[in-house]
Amino acid sequence: MATFSNNDSIQADTERTRLQSFHEQSISVMNAMKSREWDAETEDGAEPTGRGGSMFGAIFILMNAIMGASILILPCSFGQIGIITAVIMELFVVFIGYIAHMILADAVDRYNGSNYQDLVGRMCGPTAQALSQVGLILYFFTLGCSTHITMGDQAVKICELADGLSSEEEHHWYCNRRFLIPVGSMTLIFPLIWVRNISTFSYVSVFSVFSVFYIVAAIIIDYYKLNLPLNDEILMPDVGILPIMQYLPVFTLGFQCHMTSVPLYYELHNRSVSRYTVVILVTSFLVFLCYMLAGVFGLMTFGVSVDPDILIDYSSKDGLMTVARGAISASVIGSCPIFIYLGRGAIDDTIVQIAGKFNRQLERNTEKRRVVILLVWHFLALGLAILTSSFGTVLQLVGSIAALFMLFFPGYIAWVESGDGNRGYQVLGVIFMAMGMFMFIWTIVFNLYQIATGAG
Repeated sequence: MATFSNNDSIQADTERTRLQSFHEQSISVMNAMKSREWDAETEDGAEPTGRGGSMFGAIFILMNAIMGASILILPCSFGQIGIITAVIMELFVVFIGYIAHMILADAVDRYNGSNYQDLVGRMCGPTAQALSQVGLILYFFTLGCSTHITMGDQAVKICELADGLSSEEEHHWYCNRRFLIPVGSMTLIFPLIWVRNISTFSYVSVFSVFSVFYIVAAIIIDYYKLNLPLNDEILMPDVGILPIMQYLPVFTLGFQCHMTSVPLYYELHNRSVSRYTVVILVTSFLVFLCYMLAGVFGLMTFGVSVDPDILIDYSSKDGLMTVARGAISASVIGSCPIFIYLGRGAIDDTIVQIAGKFNRQLERNTEKRRVVILLVWHFLALGLAILTSSFGTVLQLVGSIAALFMLFFPGYIAWVESGDGNRGYQVLGVIFMAMGMFMFIWTIVFNLYQIATGAG
């Protein structure tokens, strides 16, 4: 029986794994936007011409934005609350996520916002836009830090395999994560952060989606190779409301891609809400199917004791999973420069806006400011990654911002649009704002409880 106390015992590992997976959720923001330079050239209120994306491409981009390393924690989540409860929660999140996508798409048609913070600013005012920009900066910085941590963890495992050592044995100095993280960061990530045209990394979307497909297939194949019986207790264990609430953010964040949705719909060829509805429904079905298969078969393979990162439970001699580890690692490294690029853009916009408040007109994206922001961002993220093996409570607090982007801001937009007398939009907006704030506050309260009890 899963209880609140035994969930606490795995909370730190769970949060590390869940938050390191956030990096996948924002890979395709720039794939949808094509480039910041092109957006800057688009006149205010003008629609893009000649560069619209196809529906098939939109489905692929959204799948990449949603899926990723988050799939690794699903068997653990399924085990803590039961398969039936987990599937119901997934369907609920898919439903509210679909409504949020439709709210944002309708708002883009009305106000023609080219990206998330731009849309919030046009509809909700400069204060809301500033809050969304701060949230984006924290969000992407967290992703960059977790990317370094993930890279270090995978590098340690590779060293253990190469040296023939177990996790309990003393490692050589070159297997220490405090050595591997800066080496990997400076040789693999640092040269890439200077790229001006982020479309160079468009291959990441294709690679990331097929990496997830491969992992799902490998989990299913390994289960049938072992020929294990089905344990009925994992279907519907006797759990209380607290474990369910504890894992609700896992499923919410697993389907959060609404920052990508705005620029993607903005550039969709012959865009319309009806065409985008098809994109969202097909994407949601495929992602739901992958999540359900990975969660169910992973749980049936290892039972309720499955590790929050299911790949850890597989033998290092398992060829299928060795390839899976490599695929996830490469995807993580390839996505980090995108986070830095997006974060730098948000910081630059914020600096220019603050200067405007003091009647100073600054040019956007100057070379000097670009270099300073990149250097400070990269080395600060690298330093934090070296000093901590898991962000634990702090990262979960920052990660709760994702609930605001999926629920609160779309709800706020719906409430603003209800000003023309649309009673249904007004009620919907209030419900979504309430759910978003509840998710945000619940995460904070839960982590304060973790700190107070010494479980965090």
